[in-house]
Amino acid sequence: MGARGPTYRILIAIAIAFVLGLVVGFSLLYAPEAVRTEAVAWFKALGDIFVRLIRIVIPPLIFFTIAAAVASIADLRRLGVVLLWMLILYIGTSALAAYWGVLAGQLFQPGIGIGLKPPAGYAPPKPPTSVDILLSFFQLDFYNLLTVGGAMTMIIFAIILGVAIVLLGEEGRRIYSIIKLGSDLMIKFVGIIMYYAPVAIFGYAAWLIAVYGPKMLGAYGKFLVAQYSFTLMHFFVIYSIIVAAGGLNPLKYFKYQSTPFLIAFTTRSSAVTLPYNMEASRRMGVPEEVFNITLPVGATVNMDGTALYQALSSLFIAQLFGISLTPAQLGLAMTAAVIGSVATAAIPGGGTIMLAYVLGVVGLPLEGVGIMMVIDPIADAIRTAINASGDNACSVLITRLAGFKLRSSS
Repeated sequence: MGARGPTYRILIAIAIAFVLGLVVGFSLLYAPEAVRTEAVAWFKALGDIFVRLIRIVIPPLIFFTIAAAVASIADLRRLGVVLLWMLILYIGTSALAAYWGVLAGQLFQPGIGIGLKPPAGYAPPKPPTSVDILLSFFQLDFYNLLTVGGAMTMIIFAIILGVAIVLLGEEGRRIYSIIKLGSDLMIKFVGIIMYYAPVAIFGYAAWLIAVYGPKMLGAYGKFLVAQYSFTLMHFFVIYSIIVAAGGLNPLKYFKYQSTPFLIAFTTRSSAVTLPYNMEASRRMGVPEEVFNITLPVGATVNMDGTALYQALSSLFIAQLFGISLTPAQLGLAMTAAVIGSVATAAIPGGGTIMLAYVLGVVGLPLEGVGIMMVIDPIADAIRTAINASGDNACSVLITRLAGFKLRSSS
């Protein structure tokens, strides 16, 4: 993905497809009901194909890239340092982002005054225990690792396998070469999927406008303003501090991160953005043995934008239904948002799907998921862009903390 030309051509194609989709979507608003219903189903299907392709690639992508990266570091002590700092930074930045989400909800109060009534017979669902949450990261059977929901277990499996390959010594190098070839192959696979992205974006844009029209105003508008303002603040301020602490000029970070940021914004997938993020990380001077671990893991577990969105959504839904949240519940919402962001799949709309878990923990109506689906394409775009950008910001600092040095950037 090192060539800039193909990347920009895809971005241009996506932008054109998005505009065309908006035009077609608006035109469908004036079409007969039967025609609009049939057309909407087909346009949504064009986008759903892209999502299904991404779901297919996630398990092998995680397996090969992480196993190869871990096996490439012969010094297990240094590997342990990388993993430790990665865990600290990923959880720390996600927790901070979740706090921004709560603060944004309290400042903007996007759902106040709407007055929705909770569903008949509503009772707060029983939240999962801490033991249930812990065990959810360890699937019962191997075949579950081949699903999007088994991503966390696949990460653990791949890390252990990579360590085992290192411990095999010289014999393990032969296995490593096969795993590394598989990693390169999966990255190429993602590159091929990207050529379909403009078609998917066209379909989703047309579907969104034709179904919901231009009426995303009022409470939805206030929610998006709150989300975008605090998310961009996190991007420009917090990530500037992180990369500066890692020894990189923040201006260089934003320059090289611009392409994966736009890819993530338009495709709404951290998995699809991974190869572009790797190229940006290389240009920032992050050693390959570092970003080959931090970025594939980050694409699945480090989602600051999602943590902020889920915490803000909890307050928004509570406000819509006139439910007051205690300070303890706000803290629980932040904690659940961090855990929910870790468990969110790196696919379009994954953050809203996992919102059901966050709402269940806090005890809010699960109908809130359907409410948020209306604006999910718009909300998902910025949160995915920040998710991907956070991986590279943390990779810069991890390079320094783990005893590596930034290489001269190109």
